[in-house]
Amino acid sequence: MESHMGLPKDRSQFVGQAVKAVESRLGPSASSRSRLLPRRPKAASPEARSFPKWVMFDTEIYVEDPQSFCEDDPETPSARSRDSNGDDVLVSLRLVAPPGASHLRLHYSREEEAKMLNGTALVAAHLDSVLFRVVPPSSPINPFNSWCCYTDYFVCKAGPSGMSIYGPLPPCYKDAQRMAAQGHAQRSHMLDVRDIGLLRRGEDFAVADLKVLMPRDSSSEPKEAELFRYRSNALTPQWEVKRILICQSDDKDHGLRWWTTDKVVSFEGNLCWIDYHRGILFCDVFDDDPQLQYAELPVEPPKGDPTHPEFGRAHPYVTRSLCVIEGGTLMFVNVTRADGEIASKRKLGSGFTITCWSLGTPLSSKSIGWVKEGAMEAGEIWSQYPIFDPHIPCLSPEFPFVSLNEHSIIYALLCEREYAAGRTWVLVIDIKRKKLELVIPYNDVNSSCEDTLVLEDILINWPLLPSMFSMYLNSHASWKTHVLNMAHLAYNASSRHQL
Repeated sequence: MESHMGLPKDRSQFVGQAVKAVESRLGPSASSRSRLLPRRPKAASPEARSFPKWVMFDTEIYVEDPQSFCEDDPETPSARSRDSNGDDVLVSLRLVAPPGASHLRLHYSREEEAKMLNGTALVAAHLDSVLFRVVPPSSPINPFNSWCCYTDYFVCKAGPSGMSIYGPLPPCYKDAQRMAAQGHAQRSHMLDVRDIGLLRRGEDFAVADLKVLMPRDSSSEPKEAELFRYRSNALTPQWEVKRILICQSDDKDHGLRWWTTDKVVSFEGNLCWIDYHRGILFCDVFDDDPQLQYAELPVEPPKGDPTHPEFGRAHPYVTRSLCVIEGGTLMFVNVTRADGEIASKRKLGSGFTITCWSLGTPLSSKSIGWVKEGAMEAGEIWSQYPIFDPHIPCLSPEFPFVSLNEHSIIYALLCEREYAAGRTWVLVIDIKRKKLELVIPYNDVNSSCEDTLVLEDILINWPLLPSMFSMYLNSHASWKTHVLNMAHLAYNASSRHQL
């Protein structure tokens, strides 16, 4: 592959060269593998493996009996590791095509499950990997945060030969104590899953948490943030902290003093921390000296502090989402309610507009450009309900996101959360054709039920986690797509280094 100095100006030319280079390396005579792309595992019975191209993960982790754990079932990917106590961590996945909900399952005995504390969750996903955390049974109290128990983080990687688990990562609080002794403030990193991201690059990965540092003067814009990260390719893999400047392309007041991270995604070789009220803070967490930059979302930010004195901060992820779809395009979707609210109680018949954008410029551009892909008004959607079910309530949908392999398709949930015995449907909308493609009722939430539409996240008012993890378990087409995705990331990273 060409060096950065010989980088082709045309993206397609670069990606084509990358694919040819990797294909030649993957041949039977290849004696080495590119550091840029992961090793190709030996394929396991291709005809026995057929998983969806992408899935919608429920972030709630299900706990099941260890007797149900089976490493030989080709339809149920599984792997094992050990937690920080030395006990077995048995993991399996239940993968179904959207709009069904996929789940990560831990296999513990009922006695062990009773000892587990809140905090176990599916945290993040990028390409062929997912990050999850476990609060081990009988976990000791974390001395760095006395109210929080010791937590183990694991990275689960998919390949044609199955799943593998890396971890647990080194204890966060021990490195935090070490850094505090070196003069860094003791901050509560790696606690809120909304602040944590996973970035894959070749055979390596990085896990990071970001905190915007608030100035003493409450009227001033924050100028710095603190990055807490783990890089698997570091000379001494351990948690480290860096204080970095927030670089902005203008002198505009973006209201960063009210910043709250709602989600973290990986895009163009960066981790992107998103405040759905404001914008995106992003940096290359693999870089020895990362630069944190800011980019706006295509929505008007609220004026002043969006926190209600009585009810707190409205959760904008109920009506907004940002994700990276197949091919490396950043998509943003927003449900604008006619009443001007974001996540408060809805009224029957109150209008809304669903709008979808794609990012048309590099994220690091001085003038960022969002392209409107389409929009639909409430009436255009409600008028199509009778085709599926005339009794569907006319409420504004929630938790919208773009399909990872069809950029004009939007998924959204219609929840009767304000009503006793409320029902839930998933809407599948073609935003460009202004067509309601599908309406499917979700069953009642029951963690012991095997129905493909079980969804715990509805109960806890939490967004789903779209991921292409499942694709990498397939034997053939998945690998070519992986090569393309990684080549696009390499092009983006190389372009930045040339600037």
